[in-house]
Amino acid sequence: MNDSIFLASHSPALEKVAHRSMKDVIAERFAGLIASGILSVGDSFPSERDLAATMGVSRETIRGALLILSTKGIVSVVQGARTRVASADVGDLGMSVLSSKHVTDYTLDDVHESRLMIEARVAVLAAKRVEPATLEQLAALIVAQEGSTHDPVRFLIADREFHTTLYQSCGNAVLSDIATTLYSYLLDHRRLAVAAPGAIAQSIEDHRVILSALTAGDGAALMQALGVHECRIYDSTRTLIAATTKGEK
Repeated sequence: MNDSIFLASHSPALEKVAHRSMKDVIAERFAGLIASGILSVGDSFPSERDLAATMGVSRETIRGALLILSTKGIVSVVQGARTRVASADVGDLGMSVLSSKHVTDYTLDDVHESRLMIEARVAVLAAKRVEPATLEQLAALIVAQEGSTHDPVRFLIADREFHTTLYQSCGNAVLSDIATTLYSYLLDHRRLAVAAPGAIAQSIEDHRVILSALTAGDGAALMQALGVHECRIYDSTRTLIAATTKGEK
């Protein structure tokens, strides 16, 4: 998929950034991965080839996006080696309608309840408005996830793309931004949770059910599928937090 097709396949939520280059958009998405905790200082990015396949853009665009982050001191690019995260201070990059610093002040239960509510509305709208190109992109992202069952970081990059692409398909930029921000809550915990045996496989199966409902244009089924998926995320995150808290005592 070339970069122009990538832009065209997204909903109007991306129209507000269409005047910028795609490498700028991808750089912001990478910054979001760092800000949300999917990637931490010292972590290596997946290969340019894997990133290009997951993000649906060219390797040249991936290289340009990483160069932008490199000039800001956020990543370290070394010839012949994987790009690594050098700093977690991404500034204004990667921020959506709500500041991630504020989102982390919310309780897990509040975020869970809000996700169920927001994603329910997203489901109703997306079932009516989703474009064929978006369905193809979501299917490709599931394939990318299937190739990363033993790599939590690579899986979460594809997972984030899957969810944000789905949110954008609702055609409402505000709802999409809020849903994406809520999705980003405690992703550092999510990274640990998906490392558990069978966790990635279960998420991929959930995504298949979600895509099936979206393809059928069935808003009620999509709402249910998203709700089941979010409840799994909530339960695993709550269990992880409880275990961490117990271990600290």
